[in-house]
Amino acid sequence: MYTVEHHTGKLFEVRVVTPMTEQELGQFVHDLNRVLGQIPGKYVGVTDLTEAHIFPPYVTQTMIQYMAASSPRVIRSAMLIGESATFALQVERVLRSSNSDLRRAFRRAEELETWVGEVLTIEERVRLRRFLTARHVSA
Repeated sequence: MYTVEHHTGKLFEVRVVTPMTEQELGQFVHDLNRVLGQIPGKYVGVTDLTEAHIFPPYVTQTMIQYMAASSPRVIRSAMLIGESATFALQVERVLRSSNSDLRRAFRRAEELETWVGEVLTIEERVRLRRFLTARHVSA
């Protein structure tokens, strides 16, 4: 299961819950393209992976390719991960492979909010807070 949303400005929001089938992955990439196509110029992305666990190779390979291709449009991109050390290693490998130091993984929502918030407008920061708060409510 996943959501891909754009509510304001240059900020877009993604939530991913595993498992993700190959068919869902194809639809996910389609939805990413559709939503990012609505944002002119560069964007800031936040991804909540706290309900995701180990990705199969077809997911990680697709993520690496997608992130590398979209890097020129990224202002900052942050992933919020859970406590799993194994999953954290996998996410870090994906981020390294995307060849962009503008992408980071965080275990604490507050740290993600601070780092991403540096490049957001007030309206976008309010929306980011709402996105992160919704995570705590639904978790």
